[in-house]
Amino acid sequence: MDKTESIGRSSIEGCMNIDLMRSLVKQYSELGQWTSALFWADAAAAAAGGGLDSASGDDVWLLASAMLARGELHRAAHAVTSRGLHRRHLLCLGVAMRAFLAAREPATALNLMDECDPMLLEPRNTDQTHNRALAGVLVWQARALTALERREAAADALATALRADCAHYEALDLLLEQHALTPHQESELIESLPINSQLSAAEGALLRAAYRQRLHRYSPAPVALPPPDTDCPVCILLLFPLDIKQITAEAETVGGRMMEAAQSRARRLAAACRWTDALRALDTVDPWCCVEVRAACLVELKRSSELFAFAHSLVDAYPHAWTSWYAVGCYYYLIGKSELARRYLSKAKSLEPSAGCVWLAYGHSFAADNEHDQAMAAYFKASQLMSGCHLPPLYVGVECSLLNNFTMCERFLTRAASLHSNAKVKAVEEGESVGDKARWCRVVSAARDPHVAHEAGAAALAAGDCHAARTLFTLALEAATPPDKQEVSPRWAATLDALGHACRALGRPREALVWHGRALALRPARPATLCAMGLCHALLGKERDAAALLHAALAHDPDDVVALALLDAIVDRLDAQLTEEEIPQFPFPAVNISPPAAPITPPADATNTSDMSMSFD
Repeated sequence: MDKTESIGRSSIEGCMNIDLMRSLVKQYSELGQWTSALFWADAAAAAAGGGLDSASGDDVWLLASAMLARGELHRAAHAVTSRGLHRRHLLCLGVAMRAFLAAREPATALNLMDECDPMLLEPRNTDQTHNRALAGVLVWQARALTALERREAAADALATALRADCAHYEALDLLLEQHALTPHQESELIESLPINSQLSAAEGALLRAAYRQRLHRYSPAPVALPPPDTDCPVCILLLFPLDIKQITAEAETVGGRMMEAAQSRARRLAAACRWTDALRALDTVDPWCCVEVRAACLVELKRSSELFAFAHSLVDAYPHAWTSWYAVGCYYYLIGKSELARRYLSKAKSLEPSAGCVWLAYGHSFAADNEHDQAMAAYFKASQLMSGCHLPPLYVGVECSLLNNFTMCERFLTRAASLHSNAKVKAVEEGESVGDKARWCRVVSAARDPHVAHEAGAAALAAGDCHAARTLFTLALEAATPPDKQEVSPRWAATLDALGHACRALGRPREALVWHGRALALRPARPATLCAMGLCHALLGKERDAAALLHAALAHDPDDVVALALLDAIVDRLDAQLTEEEIPQFPFPAVNISPPAAPITPPADATNTSDMSMSFD
């Protein structure tokens, strides 16, 4: 009986073309027809080896992948774990982890890796296919660790994934989006990747250029593509038939055509406050790419109607994406409805708890209502999520400045400046006192970002350190001035005015007039600038010119309290300077007060015209 069954089973297996079944699975998977793919994957697993229990790891991987694509998460995980394939098959381990992560069970996904053979998780120098599968598993491990708030371990997993497979762009994207590393650590990681040994010369040059473009997302200047590393013997062998310049030029051409290049350029333009140019760069890709950058640009440009339409289309197309509700929250923040903004930003946080930009916008909504404590709490959470980004400590420093806590303000702004410029600044020990004059020296030495320098200058001016404020405002203007232009954009007119205030406080009203004049050229007829110029003229003893400027300021803003007070003081000073000799005397006209002469009596024969009348009868 057993012999008969064995002969029948072998004859059936001989008739089945398992390779055709596997080919059908891949074809239907590429077409997105997952039900057909699941059927043929089930058939291939059943035909190979005499049943599902004895199916190979590759066939079970195809079967579980089809189940996962159909949304049958636990079925996909069970298809792998019930056979113990997650312990010895890397692809099966990856699909099981994906299934548990999609089911919001990150701890279970990490437990699968603990049960896996440790040798399976080691990279192999001669098997790049294994390394690519390993990189995929490490990325899912990083996602699970992030969901469990273990961010340092997640960053280590992503870095390991990049070293195993330097072409795994998703690992780099997650690493940069989460700001898990400082800029210095990111640069060291990219330079240490074995790109030359894993890719050819042309593809390696293209990949290295794309990575460096992403690293310089806060740099306004474009990043030039470096030449290949010709010191490497492997690279020399690969470059032997071709010229280095030719490979570099081809990599630049192909990289410039990619959508990723346009998105990287949009990020740099937005960081340089060139919001309109950033939107144009995004429009060359598609209307839905880089949602967070597009929403930020529309907020800065105050295009509420366009942002409303954009957010509405996102909610209709992607209702389960956190970026859709983030755009909705940005719209309500723009129109001044902070409570509604926080409601929709909270929905975005629930969909993606690790999105640091959502927490930043959440803090902005509190700051708009002058709720400084809640704003700082949101910024601190963003700082935990984006430990390598300079924006959260910058906003915390601004809130400390508004609360007149200049000691903490200086520390956070120094942290922001050091993160942006990769500078190593000596930390202040706990309990160490810093003098008022030397408090801002650390920020001055590290500030390269114009926003950080401007906010530090404003805090220093409020703290009474006018020399440091003048230096910081000058640094902000130097960093904000484009290399191909002589003047900054109108956005930095406030920095010019602040520099004028600092110079006036230092007893330099003439220099202050120069800065206020440049600010007035960028924003004509601004009452505050006219009022500041009037004060400078008054300090120079030109009361009449000061009065004219203050009258011009009041013409544009009649409720300007500062201009009214200054004008009253100047008028009082002008009145006090006038003496009786200086008061102009206007002579009265001569008046004849003699009695009138006697009336002249007419002759007797004169005609009395008063008795004459006219009649037409």
